[in-house]
Amino acid sequence: MNFTNKIESKILSIKNNLSSQQIYGFVAALIAGIVAHGYIIFNRISYHDNTACLFNLGGTYESGRWMLGFVYDLQMMTTKLFSVPVFNGLLSIVFIAIAAMLVIDLFKVNSKFIAGLIGVIMVVYPVVASIFSFMFTSWEYQLGLILSVLSAKVLIEKRTVGRFICAAILLAVCLGFYQAFMSVTIALFLITLFFDVLDDKFGKVIDYIKTGLIYLANLAVGLVLWAIMRKVTMAVKHISAVDYKGMDEGFSLSKAPQLFVDAFKAFFTFGQEGINAVLYQRAFTALIVVIAVVQIIYLLVKKQTAISIKLVSIIGLILLPLGMNVVYLLSTSSEYNVDSVMVYGDIFIYIMPLLMVEKLEGMDGLSGLISAIVNKLTWIQLALILVMTIGYTYMDNAAYMKGEIAQEQAIAYFNQLITSIKSCEGFEDDMEIVLVGWSNLEDGTFAKVDNSDQLEAIKITKFPRYTDLVKYEGSIYFLREHLGFGNENVIIDDGTVAAESAVKAMPTYPNDGAIEVIDGRVIVKLGD
Repeated sequence: MNFTNKIESKILSIKNNLSSQQIYGFVAALIAGIVAHGYIIFNRISYHDNTACLFNLGGTYESGRWMLGFVYDLQMMTTKLFSVPVFNGLLSIVFIAIAAMLVIDLFKVNSKFIAGLIGVIMVVYPVVASIFSFMFTSWEYQLGLILSVLSAKVLIEKRTVGRFICAAILLAVCLGFYQAFMSVTIALFLITLFFDVLDDKFGKVIDYIKTGLIYLANLAVGLVLWAIMRKVTMAVKHISAVDYKGMDEGFSLSKAPQLFVDAFKAFFTFGQEGINAVLYQRAFTALIVVIAVVQIIYLLVKKQTAISIKLVSIIGLILLPLGMNVVYLLSTSSEYNVDSVMVYGDIFIYIMPLLMVEKLEGMDGLSGLISAIVNKLTWIQLALILVMTIGYTYMDNAAYMKGEIAQEQAIAYFNQLITSIKSCEGFEDDMEIVLVGWSNLEDGTFAKVDNSDQLEAIKITKFPRYTDLVKYEGSIYFLREHLGFGNENVIIDDGTVAAESAVKAMPTYPNDGAIEVIDGRVIVKLGD
């Protein structure tokens, strides 16, 4: 019997089926991933949702994330669930690296440099840092990323009925992990349509339209399958949709036009929901897009194909910003808002120009002057993308530093609060402790971090200031996890106790008299 040789042969077979470009992209993503995210992987930074979800995956079936629910149920029956940063973080980076390999293979990238840069961008993009603030579910989200790429790749490579069904199922499963990754699938479809025009794969306009409709139908079928599974799983589990971000509300068609405006506005302001909070990031991103438009015009003018096909391809490109920002179209609820964890689709602002570089390299110039202009602009664009990549890596680490500072300061603040509670005259350990007006906490002794305005350059979710943490009622989990304080006797007031005359007369914390024993309860008046 021979076991190890078979294992080694299988590994070698897998390696031989990968191109050198895919390997470059994979390795580059792994290395860059450690540099960009090692801070949070090898240091336990835990607050906000992560403290409430140390042993679960957060919202699952009730949020439409039924695949997360399946994973939760499976793990609870087997391994149990823990928000462990080294395992979850490293596995997440591996999954992103695999997604990068799929993108590289889909577009048949020839340049090892471009392949490596795609891998780096996909892992350092700050949406990944934002996801790592939800470390408890990070690898599941990145598995969703793989599925979003794979869904597009399966159908793009061969448009058969079987692959159509497979792609739709993959998309539905992806949405079952995290709905926002639908933008990745849409962007891949739209970019492929444009590149197929450049590669003379459409003889007539109708061929382009048919292909586009196939992709659109596939997205629709995937959405329907996801929605069916959402209904079925909630019915089986006897739960209803959570009211978080208006998920339990219907869709108002009358408000839909404004959503389209918001999606395009979000793209062309280049802020990407706090990812590009610094001026140079917005300016460089705008320049990258402007140069990309010049490159697109150059490539279309150069292409010897029917004008009608070129024009219809432009319509597809106009839809690309909408596809990247499809998350803005998901709800008309006033409670709904898009944050940085949801905008991974915007990464194609940087990936598409890299792919076009290879298209440019395969063409002769229209004329000396035009070719020279496009050549210089492309060099500038590459330099800008490199700067953005390094800048994102730097800002990822800065976000983790901000998170660590906030965590340490919140621990110190709550320790002082706990000491004051236990030092209150008449305190006994079996008393109810009622926290009143927590969300309205205002403390004149809040610390100011030197150069605090620099911390405001970090606006991605969830890396708040410590003052946000100590005023957040959900930090009851933070008290329990980090400080060992909080059980069934610690109660967050719903406004009932605050309305009592004796409590109304109390000053607010940290003023003397803000913590008192009243009617056998410890009243902690944090705010009015």
